[in-house]
Amino acid sequence: MVETLLFRNESKGSSYPMMLEKLVFLIAIVGFIYLNQILWSRIDVVWYQWLASIGLALSMLILTEFIGRLIQSIRATN
Repeated sequence: MVETLLFRNESKGSSYPMMLEKLVFLIAIVGFIYLNQILWSRIDVVWYQWLASIGLALSMLILTEFIGRLIQSIRATN
């Protein structure tokens, strides 16, 4: 049993696969760099390039968060 900050006794669960989530995050960073280069080469207007870069970064962040939560839900059911 482990005592928490609120003085509750809780049992210690299995460790979370942090390495897997870090690997997914690194793949997302590499994917962002690759896809961002493609975006900038295909879009001519600088203003649209920046908007596309921000949108791509946010979508990659949302994707990694979704994958992390998917990993958590798979581990919780096992």
